[in-house]
Amino acid sequence: MRNALTLLLMAALPAFAQAQAGPATVPVQKSCADCGVVRSVRLVTKEVRPAADAAKPSGLVASIPLKGSEPPKLGSSARLGKDQVTVIENWEVTVRLDDGRFRVVMLDEPTDLREGDKVRIEQGRPVRRTD
Repeated sequence: MRNALTLLLMAALPAFAQAQAGPATVPVQKSCADCGVVRSVRLVTKEVRPAADAAKPSGLVASIPLKGSEPPKLGSSARLGKDQVTVIENWEVTVRLDDGRFRVVMLDEPTDLREGDKVRIEQGRPVRRTD
């Protein structure tokens, strides 16, 4: 009986050792604190009008149109040209990070990122991931 028990333990020993080694060999994936998925990309436009400082005119300005029937304009630089509006375009990229937080990144240039793209935030800019 003792011999049968010894043989049984010797037969079960390799299976027991193999079961112990299994979980320890599974590779551990590194977490990325700044990784996530793009939730939205939208164009944000802002109209900026120059500040009118009527107290300090910078000089006399003449505006002569090259084409059309518009008459020439002559006047103070504090008044002429102040009616033009400058449009600033920015792209707002909203990223939901893997830990559940949201991050909004403003870009000055158009981006090829789309909703659902996996990205990593590097130096304040979203970069597409390959994993």
